[in-house]
Amino acid sequence: MLENFRKAFGKPIMEAIGTFVLLLTIQLAVDAPSADKAPMAIGVALMVIIYAGAPISGAHYNPAVSLALWLRGKATVGEMLIYWIFQLAGGTFGAWLGGIISGTYSNIGVGKNFTLTQAFLAEVCFAFVLCFVVLGTATHSKVAGNGYYGAAIGLTVTAGAVSVGQQSGAAFNPAVALGLSMAAGFDRFGYCVATALADFLGGAIASFMFYMVAPDQFDISGEYDSVA
Repeated sequence: MLENFRKAFGKPIMEAIGTFVLLLTIQLAVDAPSADKAPMAIGVALMVIIYAGAPISGAHYNPAVSLALWLRGKATVGEMLIYWIFQLAGGTFGAWLGGIISGTYSNIGVGKNFTLTQAFLAEVCFAFVLCFVVLGTATHSKVAGNGYYGAAIGLTVTAGAVSVGQQSGAAFNPAVALGLSMAAGFDRFGYCVATALADFLGGAIASFMFYMVAPDQFDISGEYDSVA
């Protein structure tokens, strides 16, 4: 029975673990005395858990990335949806536990002196960049087996957090936006839903642009490759 469960849910559980680590790190880093270094801590944590989980689940840890990979032809709808569930569950638990450890619950929001439109666009842009980097470094056949994809993805998150953290809170990930909100008792839930939608839009645009610039990477037969 356990063996069947492992075979059926091993990959989604890895997604939950990876997203848990990401949200735990976010919750702790942004409230640490050295909070100005939070973008680096978050990027490094994401990088290392990507290297740990990529051979198992593909290391998405982000529903927008899973969407982009589905559009890319690297996952089925069923795989994407089950990943979303486990990513959100793991991320919410990580944010909740991080809040217990730190004694406070952080959340994202529109920055002071910025508008919702600015925050929304910031999320779309950097979710696009993040997902495009994933597609380019982790799925392109010409760089198959490279050892730098995790570093590229982690550094993209760090760059985005430094660049637009003041505008939007720098989620770039629906599991981050919704997980932080739910762990904090659905605080700013409406904004976090809007952020999640912006991140999904960025992921969809990334997949379309990857299709435009790398048409040779798409299997015209319509068959799906495994997410791992």
